[in-house]
Amino acid sequence: MKRIEEIDQQEQLLELLKKRKEMLKYLISEKEKALKSAPEGTLRVLKRPNGWQYYRRTDPKDTNGIYIPKKRQRTARELAQKGYDRKVLDLAKEELEVIKHYEDFINTKSIKDLFALMMPGRKELITPVFVTDKEYIEAWRGEIYKPMGFEGDMSVYCSNGGVRLRSKSEIIIANMLEQFKVPYRYEYPITLKGIGTVRPDFMCLNIRTRKEFIWEHFGMMDNIAYANKNIAKINAYEQSGFYQGKNMIMTFETSQYAISSYVIKNMIE
Repeated sequence: MKRIEEIDQQEQLLELLKKRKEMLKYLISEKEKALKSAPEGTLRVLKRPNGWQYYRRTDPKDTNGIYIPKKRQRTARELAQKGYDRKVLDLAKEELEVIKHYEDFINTKSIKDLFALMMPGRKELITPVFVTDKEYIEAWRGEIYKPMGFEGDMSVYCSNGGVRLRSKSEIIIANMLEQFKVPYRYEYPITLKGIGTVRPDFMCLNIRTRKEFIWEHFGMMDNIAYANKNIAKINAYEQSGFYQGKNMIMTFETSQYAISSYVIKNMIE
């Protein structure tokens, strides 16, 4: 089945709506306080040849109101502000109710859930708009590629999840990825400019963003030949669009400075 790689934005939307609600609630509280201390009545404004005239109306039946002289312009300002604050308050309350209804809607009815609720036989006939995280992870993990293989005399290192690795340091990384439920492919082949096909130690998937990260561990950096070879490899990664902290993670160690599980944990988190 063809799958459209669509990032689920519902979580981000709900967070934005939450922040908007908090702002509206604060605004409603402030305007309610302001209206309590506002002067009685409403403001009537008339355009005259020589400027504006303001009238205060305290009786709904009084369509004209009482003229406010220039020396009492503060009253006109307070009444104008009162009218504005009332409109802001009403609109903020209306928007808050709309947001609440919308939150209820997307929490109970979601396009992305339609496919998951269908019968397996029907699913086989449909190309969904959205793919759930579980389905996306299964498809991502299920991609078939030819592994490098191991020579017969190599030591056997396995992660807790049963993945065979090449070193104790890779076990630490793999076990922590598995502990934090980060999907990964071991030695998945990619192409770098100037080098060709390489097999980074891990290709990891950020489930929330569905973004892939390369993780390379350089374990013998005090070996000059090894270091020179991998500096060239790191340069090739950058020339191919892979940058530390953006879509690539690099860890290093030497015979005197071992890999830090604390650093690995922080990177994964």
